[in-house]
Amino acid sequence: MKDEPQSRPYLGVTERRQQLLDAAVEVMVAEGAAALSLRSVAQRAGVAHRVVNYAFGSKASLVAALLQRESERLAARVWAEPLPVDTLEVAVAAALGSFLAEVRSDPRRYERLAELTALARASDALVDAARTESEAYRRMIAERLELWCAQRSVSLASPQVVVSAIHAAADGLAEWWLTTRDDAQVEAVIAVLAGGFARVPTTQ
Repeated sequence: MKDEPQSRPYLGVTERRQQLLDAAVEVMVAEGAAALSLRSVAQRAGVAHRVVNYAFGSKASLVAALLQRESERLAARVWAEPLPVDTLEVAVAAALGSFLAEVRSDPRRYERLAELTALARASDALVDAARTESEAYRRMIAERLELWCAQRSVSLASPQVVVSAIHAAADGLAEWWLTTRDDAQVEAVIAVLAGGFARVPTTQ
C-alpha cells in the first residue's frame, strides 16, 4: 500500500509571504539578484507560481517587500541597542563596529542585498522601493541619535546631516571591507571615520 501524499500545512497570508521572502533570499544569495523572479522564488519554495503571484502580484512588489524586510532586519540588529552615552565620536565608532560585524558575519548576503538595491535604483519600477529602504534605515539611525541626545541633554545643530553622515560612513565602510577583506585595518579605519564626528557641534 502506497503512502498517502502529505498535504502541505496551510499558511496564512503573512506566514506565506515570509516563507516566500525566505525563498527569495535563498535565490538571491545562491544565484544573484538578477535571478530573482516570481518563478524562481516559486521553484525555490516548492510552490506553484500562482502562489507567489497571489502573495505579491509582481516582481516589483516582491523586491520591495524583500528590500524592506532585509533592511529592517539589518537595521534592527545593528541599531537595537542605544548608542553609548559618551562622546559622539565614541558612539559612532561603536555603531560602525556593530554594523561591520553584521556585514562580516554573512558577507555574501550583504553583497547580494547591495546588488539588489543597486538594481532597484536603476529601475523605474523599483526606484521607490530602494528609496523606502534607505529611508527606513535612516529613521532607525535618527531614533538612536535622538535618544543619545536626550541621554546627554544636548542638541545637534543639523541632526539630519549627522544621520546622513553616519549612513554614508556605514555604507562606505561596508563597501571598503567587502572589496579588501582587510581585517588588520578595521579598527583604524573606523577610528578615522568616527573622528570626523568629534567636530559636530552640540548645544546644551
